[in-house]
Amino acid sequence: MSFNDMLGKVYACEALDLLQRLPSQSIDAVISDPMYMVSATKQNSCTYDWGIEPGTGHAHEFWEYHCDIYQECRRVLKPGGVLAWAVGLKHKRHFRKWFGGHRLWSLLRWKDGAAGGPPFHNAWIVQSKEQTPIRQPDVDPYVMMRLQGWWHYLPERHPCPKTEAEMRFLVRHLTQPGQICLDVFAGTGTTLVACERLRRRWIGCDRSKLYADIAAKRIFESRWKRRSKVG
Repeated sequence: MSFNDMLGKVYACEALDLLQRLPSQSIDAVISDPMYMVSATKQNSCTYDWGIEPGTGHAHEFWEYHCDIYQECRRVLKPGGVLAWAVGLKHKRHFRKWFGGHRLWSLLRWKDGAAGGPPFHNAWIVQSKEQTPIRQPDVDPYVMMRLQGWWHYLPERHPCPKTEAEMRFLVRHLTQPGQICLDVFAGTGTTLVACERLRRRWIGCDRSKLYADIAAKRIFESRWKRRSKVG
């Protein structure tokens, strides 16, 4: 399959498997939220269709799993391309060692639809392919959106959903229309839906076939709605 044939598709596969199929310097932006190897307690939210998440929440386990993925993401980026990597603050003291130069973008959102409840920050490491820190834009940095969406009504709720407003903020400020975005931890496809609506090209994958199927369905519905409006 050629590179152009891969555009606009979401794959059920390991991140490294997809990355190793992509040519070097072919992607304008990587926007991904790695969610594995962060939990010490194995609850239902750590059980997927492929099995129970491994690891015990230690920093070295997180980086052993993600280091090669991160380096492959840098390989496929074009010169000056952008990488945005969501990070939990649990391992904050390791970020400089792992990622080199970076800026932390902080987006504020509400917990699980609890209007009036305490908000929390979702941090993103943002840098260029060359690990140059990228400054957060001088616009309202907060995404004051409750975590709600149609995927919340599924029996298999995603343990770490992102609001579409949050992902649109990142896609809009890190890319230009027509550029190519990659999400190697696509989950239920919120980043990909944001790319569709903002006229970016994209490629995505997730280790979970269930989530990849949900993402594909959401993309199909997004395209259908857009065509209906045009028609």
